[in-house]
Amino acid sequence: MPALTQQIPNFNAKVVFLAHFIFISLSCMGFWASNAYLFYNCILIFLLLWSIFHSQLQEPLQLAIVVNGVSIILDILLLIMNFPSYSSGAAAKFSAAMAVLHLLARPISTFVLIKNLEERGGSTGNIPNMFTGTRTESYEDIDRTTVPQSSAQAGGYNFATAQPI
Repeated sequence: MPALTQQIPNFNAKVVFLAHFIFISLSCMGFWASNAYLFYNCILIFLLLWSIFHSQLQEPLQLAIVVNGVSIILDILLLIMNFPSYSSGAAAKFSAAMAVLHLLARPISTFVLIKNLEERGGSTGNIPNMFTGTRTESYEDIDRTTVPQSSAQAGGYNFATAQPI
């Protein structure tokens, strides 16, 4: 199995996506759940696809971790309020049972997503510091008052000695 995970890029994220996709599909077969269940799960699926497509970015994984964590609470509330009654049909009971299994799988997928975030160079397991990690993108500091030495020595245009127009 380790050889398979090294051959397929983003293997863990793809497995998490597939598991959530199957559970969401099976949970929505019955008519017991409200549209809110489909809404926040579609957001999670979108974030997982985004993290698979942009494998160098940390933000989609961070957002997927947060949505998956909040979804645990929302799933519990939804199951408490809308669980099918004893007289409901088999499809409603089956889809509710799949929603319960999906709820049980969410902490595991959250853990896998956190490990995937750490592999991408994100936080080192400290959840409060997950969103304060250093950014890998370089930017130019426009508030800088001095001219970089490399352009002044290379014979380029020197803004410090320029004449006003």
